[in-house]
Amino acid sequence: MGNIETVLSSSIAAVFFAAFIVAGTMWYGSATTPIELFGPTRYQWDQGYFQQEIYRRVSVGLAENQSVSEAWSKIPEKLVFYDYIGNNPAKGGLFRAGSMDNGDGIAVGWLGHPVFRNKEGRELFVRRMPTFFETFPVVLVDGDEIVRADVPFRRAESKYSDEQVCVTVEFYGGELNGVSNSDPATVKKYARRAQLGEIFELDRATLKSDGVFSSSPRG
Repeated sequence: MGNIETVLSSSIAAVFFAAFIVAGTMWYGSATTPIELFGPTRYQWDQGYFQQEIYRRVSVGLAENQSVSEAWSKIPEKLVFYDYIGNNPAKGGLFRAGSMDNGDGIAVGWLGHPVFRNKEGRELFVRRMPTFFETFPVVLVDGDEIVRADVPFRRAESKYSDEQVCVTVEFYGGELNGVSNSDPATVKKYARRAQLGEIFELDRATLKSDGVFSSSPRG
């Protein structure tokens, strides 16, 4: 049998081994932690995993002679919802654990995919917020990652502001399909929300959500 110290030390090793396996499969994802049950991992947000898959499907639709609106309308809402920072299990950081529904609340519906363009017709992309940032500058870049527009912090540094660059936004798919807007205040609002991934209508009242993202056990 051996003495009690041997038994205890060997059991600690076994428990530690099991803990590392569980932590690894939860953090990085595996066949035993399906996304439908546990939600996405933080690495899928960091790497733009779902964003790339959505763009791939849209590209396939466009290659089949679908319109941009039709291609986006055929993207499943569940896939679109995964591409939202509120589903990032690590968004609350190390010291803000809790129910993830206490963040932005319950998703009611997908508003659609916003496409931003400047006065030259060039498509612009909002740079997304990294996992551990609470705030992040609103920067719009073109396909070559060159900054073309932003929401400036100070008027003295506003040569790329939405007003001067004349940025417009148009939605494809979702509830606002086909809606376009050139009002600077509205464009800025959707640009800020596009930092967080796809844009959803959210119910904060039901769960009294406070808008502060939390970290789930998977984070």
